Amino acid sequence: MTRRLFDEDAYLFTFSAVVERCRETPDGFAVLLDGTAFFPQGGGQCADGGTLSGLPVRDVRQEGDEIWHFVPQALPVGQTVQGAVGREERLARMRKHSAEHIVCGLIHRAYGFSNVGFHLGSEDVTLDIDGELDRPAVDGIERQANAAVRADLPVTARYPAPAELRGMTYRGKGPADGAVRIVTIGDVDACACCAPHVARTGEIGAIKLLEAIRYKGGMRIHLQAGADAT
Repeated sequence: MTRRLFDEDAYLFTFSAVVERCRETPDGFAVLLDGTAFFPQGGGQCADGGTLSGLPVRDVRQEGDEIWHFVPQALPVGQTVQGAVGREERLARMRKHSAEHIVCGLIHRAYGFSNVGFHLGSEDVTLDIDGELDRPAVDGIERQANAAVRADLPVTARYPAPAELRGMTYRGKGPADGAVRIVTIGDVDACACCAPHVARTGEIGAIKLLEAIRYKGGMRIHLQAGADAT
């Protein structure tokens, strides 16, 4: 099992780790560390970029409980390497992902619609909900979302014990095996999520809801946050 350092500290951008395995792949080498601050690709979010002892990290993927880093050269097993996560890209993604939680939480609370799709891309964030909203409703959600940003609410992430989890109300995609990480944003939202988030909503800066279109019986909303929302 790879220690998920990004779970322990979302603002950890440099770290040391020991190479446990290294295997050749058609595109270079896959490296397994005993711990990592690199968030792997998954759940609609791309992997973090950065370097391992100066080598560019081309991709990061989770396979079971292991997180593999794809680099152009082999790294010796047993060697301690220095990892550096791309700071600005990580922070931008944290702001946008936390913004998506706020928006989806507000929509769920006001209209009962669930988030059924999410993609944090290079251009914007798309979120899919299983119901339709008209433009005035979307604009109202945007105003409430920015009010939550201005309120500078705390954002916490933790793994509740199974007994506690069973008594909690949170957004998620149904029962999950093993530990479930719950991200809570003030009184606005609680959602099962494995990604890094900001510590307080004020760090998001601003949220802008762009195009909102009908999509697969529901709606797809395009979102921007932070500097990209201004």
